[in-house]
Amino acid sequence: MHSVKALSEKAAMHEALVGRVPLCVQDVMTRQVVTLRPEHTFADAVGLMGSNSFRHFPVVDSATRLAGVVSDRDILRALARTRDWKASYVSQFMSRDVVTVKPETELSLAAGKMLSKRINCLPVVNEDGTVCGIITSTDLLKVFRSLQEAVEKAAK
Repeated sequence: MHSVKALSEKAAMHEALVGRVPLCVQDVMTRQVVTLRPEHTFADAVGLMGSNSFRHFPVVDSATRLAGVVSDRDILRALARTRDWKASYVSQFMSRDVVTVKPETELSLAAGKMLSKRINCLPVVNEDGTVCGIITSTDLLKVFRSLQEAVEKAAK
């Protein structure tokens, strides 16, 4: 049997964790999203990824509504399949059937979508379809790490 002290310590740990746990996408998403438009070139996409430390970016139309997503895998596929990559445009190799989430989507649902679709990012869109953020598998791993560290610290 657990002692009253052990139960109260567990309750205190639970309360401490729940009080600071991110619960929805807007709590952890990247808000300053770098985007390109469909008419940007392959070289623009490669340059963007080469000069930044991310592996995905949304493609938006002139009203910043989501048109697609480009991943580092899309770039590699395009490079392998395109004879003259210098003459290709983002619209030719971006993924168009994009899975998205809203800012208020629970993190568990976002993680579930990423796992079931085997993707590593979800653009975050407002009701009107405009991009307001992006959440990646790295963002979710950071959340997991902080939660796991708190559990490990409390268990000591």
